[in-house]
Amino acid sequence: MLSACYLARYEMPELPITSDILLLLIITSFIASILTASVGIGGGTLVLAVLVITVPIAAVVPLHSVVQLGSNTGRAMMTRPHVSIRLFWPLVIGALIGTLIAAPFSAFWLNEIQLTLLLAGFTLLVTWVPIPAIKTHRRSHNLLFSIGISFIGVFVSATGPLIAAYLRHQAANRQELVATMAASVSTMNFLRIVLFSGLGFVWYEWLIPLAAMIAAGFGGTLIGLQLLGRLPEKLFQTLLKILLTTLALLMIIRVM
Repeated sequence: MLSACYLARYEMPELPITSDILLLLIITSFIASILTASVGIGGGTLVLAVLVITVPIAAVVPLHSVVQLGSNTGRAMMTRPHVSIRLFWPLVIGALIGTLIAAPFSAFWLNEIQLTLLLAGFTLLVTWVPIPAIKTHRRSHNLLFSIGISFIGVFVSATGPLIAAYLRHQAANRQELVATMAASVSTMNFLRIVLFSGLGFVWYEWLIPLAAMIAAGFGGTLIGLQLLGRLPEKLFQTLLKILLTTLALLMIIRVM
């Protein structure tokens, strides 16, 4: 009797999406984490693109931030010895500044069509426009970069490819790049979550989808780290480009 009353009082939130979409999001999170951990490409962008075509547009960036926080935190914990403190702290300080600057211009100020087209355009941009690796070793440059990328992240969330291009020549090896990116991106996502919470985003109804996607992402990371450096990166890049382009076109069709 007591257990029945307890359950009645603490009912699970009703899912805001269908079970089929939930399954799709779980699988996407799992595959995306494998990709990011093993070959360092496109996982965050893939999750973003699938979210845009499956959930209400105003929820995309907040949800993506939470999923990426879960995925990157797990990755950062598993690769903690490889995190470069020299690179990490300027990025964290810049992330705080950039997020605060972006707050008055947050994605909540855009309507559905504008935000969808922005995310579709960003997906196509990071998919097809070559991102040059930037060679710099100045902390002041890292700080300025982090301010700018964190500002952009409030609107599009999936800034991983840009951060990877920037850190590529500063990291000593692939393990340090993956670890430092995971720690930095985790911090950026956490700051965005705090921002969206302050702006009034309601997380309660999304608790089950978020928990499932984070768990799937953690599992994908475990597998991906075992495959680090062993998968054919060029093949995955080609397949991912085709998939992301298709998803971006579906985003555009959705609001036409």
